[in-house]
This record gives sequence, C-alpha cells and structure tokens, in this order.
Amino acid sequence: EEEEKEEKKEEEVKEEPWTPEIKAAEEKAEKEEREKRLAAGETTIAVLPKKVRDRFGKWVNVMDDDAETMDCEHLNSRQQFLNLCQVNHYQNNTLRNAKHTSMMVLWHLHNREAPKFVQQCSVCSREILLGYRYHCQVCTDFDVCQDCMHGPLKANPHWHTLQPIRIKEEEQSEKQKKERQRSIQLHMQLLAHAAACDNEKCPSANCSKMKGLLKHGRQCQIQAKGGCHVCKRIWALLQLHARQCKARNCSVPSCDAIRESARRLLQQQQQMDDRRREMMNKAMRGARG
Repeated sequence: EEEEKEEKKEEEVKEEPWTPEIKAAEEKAEKEEREKRLAAGETTIAVLPKKVRDRFGKWVNVMDDDAETMDCEHLNSRQQFLNLCQVNHYQNNTLRNAKHTSMMVLWHLHNREAPKFVQQCSVCSREILLGYRYHCQVCTDFDVCQDCMHGPLKANPHWHTLQPIRIKEEEQSEKQKKERQRSIQLHMQLLAHAAACDNEKCPSANCSKMKGLLKHGRQCQIQAKGGCHVCKRIWALLQLHARQCKARNCSVPSCDAIRESARRLLQQQQQMDDRRREMMNKAMRGARG
C-alpha cells in the first residue's frame, strides 16, 4: 500500500519538460552509475534501472523478470510446450509467425489460469470466449457458440445432441494474482511444516487440517487417478512443492519420487533432442556431400 501511495504521488508531481540536454545528462549519469556498480562486482541484471523514460519523455517502471519465479504448466517440459504450440498452431517459420508465437507464449505465462486452447464455432468460425459452448460428442471437432445455437441452429438443429459446457469467464486482476501467489506460498509453508511436525497437540489449527489431508492421501482407495477431488488437490500441492524443493532428505511425502520422475523425464527429453540433432546433422552432411 505504501508503494502504491508513493507511485501515485510521483504521478501527481508535474514532470519537467524533457529536453535533449536533460536526456543527455540523464544518460551520462546512468552510464557512470552503471560502470561504478559493475566495477564493484554487481551483475549486469542487478544494475538495470528501475525506471526509464518512454519515447514521450514520461517515466515508466521497468519490470524485473527475476523478482518472481513464475510457474507455468505449459512450460515445465519440452513436450508440454510442444503440445501447446501444436494445439494452437504456433509456428516460427516466418518472422511474423515467430512474433505471434512469442507474444502468445508470454500471454500464457502471465495468464496461467487461462485455457491453453480456445474452441472455434463450427458455424460462424469465431472463438468461443463467453457464455456456453455446445459440443457434439459424436462428430469430430464440432462446437457451436451460444449465439449460433439460439440463431441458425434453432431453425435447422444439429442431428446429434449438443452438450452445453460453460466457459470460464473470470479474468484475474493483478491484485488477485498476487493474492493467489501468496496463498500458494502459504500452503507450501504449511505443507512443509505439517510433514515435519510430530506434535500431536500442535497449536496451529491449519497444521492438523493439512495432516488430515496427507493421511487421506495415504489411505484413499480411489486416489487422484480414480477421480478423488481431495487427492487431486493434495497431488497438485505435492507437485508444486517438489518443483521448488532443493532439500536432499525432504520430509514431504513423495517429494523425492516426484523429483526423480521429473529428472528422468528431463533426461529422456535431452536424449531425444540429441538423437534429433544427430539425425539433422547427418542429413545436412549428406546434402552437402
């Protein structure tokens, strides 16, 4: 809140006209400060300015990419990223397509709750973003938007029953994203505490709740694969913890097993990349010969 108040005060302050002389003086001072800090041993990332002027001469904040560790399921492995690109037809064969692909990948990174694939209406060819989409379970890739369902298809209905599926409409604000990130970190701390806590009369009420969830995960006969919602929630927490955990002997259940599985998957992907690279090199050498 204090930072927001300071930013508002800075915005309220009337900025002086940005002349070429002021621009040259600011660039010189920034260069000297940068060289001084680099000579002191700081990294090139650490000395990046927090604010710069845009082309209109107004101060704008510089986003620090290293300030927050962003976890996105679409970028956790090469196969998941390849699946995202294949489903949405993201390509890099031309400069225009490469720019679009980079933009959309960054959008998915900053909007992790958004679906990775948006259905198109088979009647009007528009993307179905709001309301309901009506899906045919018999026909291949047949979805209809709400407008077409109550419009053209009302007079000429589809020959199969269409199942209504609600589209997720909520769009998270920056405040909601920060709250969600904070909630995840608190759950991670609580999970680590409950896994290591041996006190049956722990003063923390949330500790006993987390222990109950972990006990359910050990004793449940349905498990996450069978569709148990509680097990799915626990498994998501365990996977998120394992991605962040660096401890050798972690007390959290299944942490070592999840990390070992992720390590093996990464190793397999690296071997696949090496084989693909070797085949491409052979093909290139054969073409030259």
